Amino acid sequence: MFNPFMLVPLMICLYEILSLIVPLKISWPLKILCSLILLSGLAKSMLYRRTETGFDVLDMPYSVTVATTLIFNFIIVALFMLLVKDIAFILWRLFIRHPFPGHYASLFVFSLAIVSTLYGTYEGLRLPDVRTHEVVIPGLGRELDGLKVAMLVDIHADALTDSRAVQAIVERTNSLNPDVVLIPGDFVDGQVKSRKNDLAPLSGLRARLGVFGTTGNHEYYFDYHGWLKEIEGLGVKLLMNEHVILSSGDSRLAVAGIPDHTGSMMGVDGRDLTRALDGIPENVPVILMDHQPRDAVKNAEHGIALQVSGHTHGGQMPGIYSMVRKANGGFVRGWYNAGGIRLYVSPGTSQWNGFACRIFDPSEITLFILRRED
Repeated sequence: MFNPFMLVPLMICLYEILSLIVPLKISWPLKILCSLILLSGLAKSMLYRRTETGFDVLDMPYSVTVATTLIFNFIIVALFMLLVKDIAFILWRLFIRHPFPGHYASLFVFSLAIVSTLYGTYEGLRLPDVRTHEVVIPGLGRELDGLKVAMLVDIHADALTDSRAVQAIVERTNSLNPDVVLIPGDFVDGQVKSRKNDLAPLSGLRARLGVFGTTGNHEYYFDYHGWLKEIEGLGVKLLMNEHVILSSGDSRLAVAGIPDHTGSMMGVDGRDLTRALDGIPENVPVILMDHQPRDAVKNAEHGIALQVSGHTHGGQMPGIYSMVRKANGGFVRGWYNAGGIRLYVSPGTSQWNGFACRIFDPSEITLFILRRED
């Protein structure tokens, strides 16, 4: 059966064969071998298949998954470099009479793409570092000053981010001794029966005041109702247009969550921030989990103190960054003032198997230290 996920990568491969491999001054048998290796990266596109409940991700041995990931990452990285090279070729032909050095240009792109792919794939697969931020929360009570809030997002547990990787993330998070853990979406990729063991280590998260989450877009692609039950069974309280009040002495802090936009698109979950905040006293500051950051300015109208989001994966690499920024209301990674509220967009704790590459965009476990106003 024809897999539509293969069409665009196939066209990209054919373009790269013509623009990258053919101009190289190597033997034709070697050119054919390089072309076949490049085309083998299309196996990555075969991972995703349509099922009755959405999409499923096919299992392959870990070594094969990593190998196809490297080749597919090379295809994407080389694409952006080749576009620059071919624009240079057009300008060269227009303004310079000497022949274009196609062999050397292709050799340069080939070498740079290999180095960038190896670096980016390593960054995508390694255990994330901890990034700590002190953030002032207006109205925060004295007893909650110094509260430690850890955030994990875009875990995407699957054949690449398997149980070993998730376990390592959990252990590093627990070593921070967080008071609260927030997980605003994209827990997993795949059906419950094939991926639940990879996400299972999440049950080991420890936080004095609780572990809370909400849905990301990927939860709706894979047996949505099954995953909600499974995730809550791991000890994660999902806040779906809901909130909880955290207390210490006379100080209180609200944590609210709203489901991802994809739920509304699929007619499963509607987003209702008003309902999520209903019942929170006016003097209690609110931290909001919203998987995608694009509604932050709109959310600010509700008096949110801090919004935490993910989804963008930090842009992943130059070239893609600008497209991600445009699709997400100008928010990609780090801190923003969004309509008067603080917004933090995490680059993600892991990576999406579809393009597991990070160039100048490391993943992270985020630790917020909440501070009261002086």
